[in-house]
Amino acid sequence: MRKLQQTLPQSKLIVFNNRDNQSKRREVLINSIANQKKLSYLDVHSHEIFQDILHKWLQFNIDIESHVVEKTVIPWSQIDEELKAVSIFWLGQDDSGITTSENVGTSVFSIDISNSDLLYNYITEHVKTAGHSFTNGMPSVLQLSNEDASAYSYSKMFIDFISKNRYCPACGGHIVAVNLGSRLYCLNDSPWDDPARCEANLTSNNLQFPRTDLVVIIALYDSSGRILLGNNKRHPGKIVEKNDETSGKLVKWTSKMYSCFAGFMEPGETIEQACVREVYEETGLELQPQDVKIIESQPWPFPANIMIGCMAILREEQTDDRKINVHLDDELEHVSWFDSENVSKVIKGADIGILSKSDTEVEEWFLPSPESVAGRLIGRAVDACSDLRGKF
Repeated sequence: MRKLQQTLPQSKLIVFNNRDNQSKRREVLINSIANQKKLSYLDVHSHEIFQDILHKWLQFNIDIESHVVEKTVIPWSQIDEELKAVSIFWLGQDDSGITTSENVGTSVFSIDISNSDLLYNYITEHVKTAGHSFTNGMPSVLQLSNEDASAYSYSKMFIDFISKNRYCPACGGHIVAVNLGSRLYCLNDSPWDDPARCEANLTSNNLQFPRTDLVVIIALYDSSGRILLGNNKRHPGKIVEKNDETSGKLVKWTSKMYSCFAGFMEPGETIEQACVREVYEETGLELQPQDVKIIESQPWPFPANIMIGCMAILREEQTDDRKINVHLDDELEHVSWFDSENVSKVIKGADIGILSKSDTEVEEWFLPSPESVAGRLIGRAVDACSDLRGKF
């Protein structure tokens, strides 16, 4: 850690903040170059205010090591107020720009400034005016490059972990992040009148590690070249009024996203069993576990998931539209079969998907971003349908 202190001026910093939106989403600082969204890596040496707080934080990590080993009580009042207001995590070393003869790269830190008036005002006055801005929801994040997206997801999951866990679940005492932000430690300062020593700290493993929640997501298709997709009630659709290109009349145009089927794994389940359960709960259709193929995975830091991407072909007896039932858990608004040729055209931008159309209303369907695991799985399902019935 002392080495990190010595090289701090050469370090870079990723900044998070939740003040700029009503829903308190934690957004990240980015910049746009030629319409390309890029993660903003602030040079620490150019921002003395951040260099000072990072130096304090590194020293705190050094000082607290002995307390963690000996499980001693640390008064919350003795911790620096500026450190209490922020959440910081060390991502590691960026070695992309060094030669093979060197053994150290540039340290990269991330910081959440949501609770620091001092740092938020500094960013507003000195950084946002220089072409940087905070993202506005998931669409901005999905435009990042693979490298930036990896740094974003890695840091955001740890920042969320630190920011959301302020009190010990065993005794109610204050929690602080240690080991450069990678785990949490209870200060053993329970607020109860007659506190016992924290049960978490009485064990040999007295640190809390971040959780990652497993989610299965599956693309379904059948032997005739159709793909099954669903519209979630949380995404009811965007409604606008615009002129119909054919008639020239003003129509109500509704756009709804249709995607794969997904849900959290339950304790004791295999990936295949989770897919079978989720498909039945959301569609009423019975999938066979031996038909599930595990394809790929993707970290999904909203807030801390790992998406396990799967595919399966539904057997013929399950492809009757009358078998579809979205009311078992009422999570989906609508489930429908789509011809894979039409799905392919929508993916390529050669056509738009139309669910229904009248003189006054048009209902359009669209797909998830191709950067998401859902978008890629749907693309793979199109390829699988193509292989089943010949190339389009």
